[in-house]
Amino acid sequence: MSETAEQSIYAQENLLARLDRIPFNRKIFFLTCLLGIVWLLEAFDIGIIAPVLFLLKSTWQLAPKQVGLVASAGTLGIVIGLLPAGRLADRFGRKTTLLAGIVIFSVVTFLASFSQNVEQLVICRFVAGLGQGAVFPVPYLLLSEFVGKRWRGTAVGLSNAMLGFSYGLNTLIGALIVGKVPDAEAWRILLILGGCTIFIVPILIKYLPESPRFLLKAGRIDVVRKFVEGLEDVSSLAHDTSLIDKSSLQVLEATAHRRVSLGDFLKPPYLARCIISYASLLSPFIVFYVITIYGPTIIARMGATKADALYYTSALLFFTVITTAAAGLAGDKISRRAGLTVIMTLAGLGAIALGQSLSQIGTIFAAMVVWGLVYAAFPLAKLYMAEQFPTRLRATGSMIGESITRFLTGVILVYYFPTLQADFSSSTVFAFLGVLTVIAIVPIALFGVQTSGLSVEQTGTDITKLQTQS
Repeated sequence: MSETAEQSIYAQENLLARLDRIPFNRKIFFLTCLLGIVWLLEAFDIGIIAPVLFLLKSTWQLAPKQVGLVASAGTLGIVIGLLPAGRLADRFGRKTTLLAGIVIFSVVTFLASFSQNVEQLVICRFVAGLGQGAVFPVPYLLLSEFVGKRWRGTAVGLSNAMLGFSYGLNTLIGALIVGKVPDAEAWRILLILGGCTIFIVPILIKYLPESPRFLLKAGRIDVVRKFVEGLEDVSSLAHDTSLIDKSSLQVLEATAHRRVSLGDFLKPPYLARCIISYASLLSPFIVFYVITIYGPTIIARMGATKADALYYTSALLFFTVITTAAAGLAGDKISRRAGLTVIMTLAGLGAIALGQSLSQIGTIFAAMVVWGLVYAAFPLAKLYMAEQFPTRLRATGSMIGESITRFLTGVILVYYFPTLQADFSSSTVFAFLGVLTVIAIVPIALFGVQTSGLSVEQTGTDITKLQTQS
C-alpha cells in the first residue's frame, strides 16, 4: 500500500473515531428529530390507508379480496422499490435517494385522492409504495452512520418513535372527521393531507447532511472533516487529529481495495447474518401490518363504534411513542439481541391473548402489549440489521431485508388476512400470528451477536479475529 493511501486511511479512521466519541449533543438531537419528522410524514402516508380503507369498505361496498388488494398494493410497491433503492443509496448517496422517494410518494398520494374506483386507487398506492420503498430504511442508515456507537440505539429509538405518533395521528384525524364529513369525501381529504409531505423536501435539502461514512467511501474527506469538526465544536471537544480506534483502523486497512457485490450476501459470514437479521425483522412485521392496516377493524369487531374504534386505535399508537423510545435506549444500555428476544416473545404471547374472549380490561391490556411491543422492536431490529454489513453494502443489505420481510407480511399476509378473518375464528388467527412471531425471533436468540457499543466498522466486518477481540 502506498504512503498516500496509508495517510488517507489513517485520516478516515481518525474522523470516524472522533465521530464515535461525540456525545448526543444538540446538533445530533436536531438531526435525529429531522429524520424523525421524515418518518412521521412517510408513516402518515403509509398509515393513511387504514382509516381510508375503514371508510371505503362501506362507501364502495368492498369485498374481502378487494380490501386485501387495496391494503397490500402500497406494500407491494415498497417491496419492489426497495431493491433498486438500496443500490442507488450505496452508489449515489442516502440523502439523494431519500429526497427522490419523498417527491414520488407525496405527489402520487395526492393524485390518489381523485380515484374513482378500486383499480385507480390500487395503482396509485402501488406507485406511492415505490417511492416509500426508497425512503423508509434511509433514516436508519443515516443514524447508524453519523451517531456515535454509544447512542445509536437511543437516536434510532427517539426518531422511530415518530412512526407510532404518525400512525396515531392519521387515525385520530379519521376519528375526528367521521360523522362530520360524509365518508365519500372524508377518505379523499385524508389522501390530500398525505400528499402534503412534499413540503419537507426544501428543509431536508438545506439541513440534512449526507452520511459521513458514505462520503468517506466517495473520497470526500474534507466535507466529512468539516462535519465532524462542527459536531466537536458544539460539544466543546478538541479537534484531535491523533485519535484512532485501532480495531476500526484494521478494518479500513484490510478492506480498502476490496470490491463488493451482491454475491457477497450469499457467502459467509454475510449469508448467516442475513438470515438472522432478516428473521428478527420479520418477527415484528408479522403482527405490525395487521394491527396497522386493520387496527380499527379489529377494535370495531370487539364492540366499538366506528368513531370509537378509530379513537382507541390512535390511543394505542400514541402509546407506542413511549415504548419505542424506551426500547432504543435499552438496546444501547443492555443489548439489542436480548431486547429483541424478550420484546417479541412477549408480543407473540400478547397476540395470542388478543384473539381470546377477554374482559374489557383484559382486551385493553393485551392490545397495549401487542401495539406497544411490536412497534418497540423496530428500532432494535432495523439497527441490528444495518450493523451487519460494511458501508458499501449497508443500504443494499438493509433494503433486501426490508423487501423480503415486507413482501411476506405486508403483501401476502395483508392480502389474505380479511379472508382468514372470514374463514376462521379470531382466536385461531391471532394464535397463528403469535406463534409465527415467536418462531421468527429464535435465530437471533440462539445465534445473534452483540452489536451495542461497537462501531459499525467493527460490527460490519468479516474479519473474524477482530470480532472476537471486540
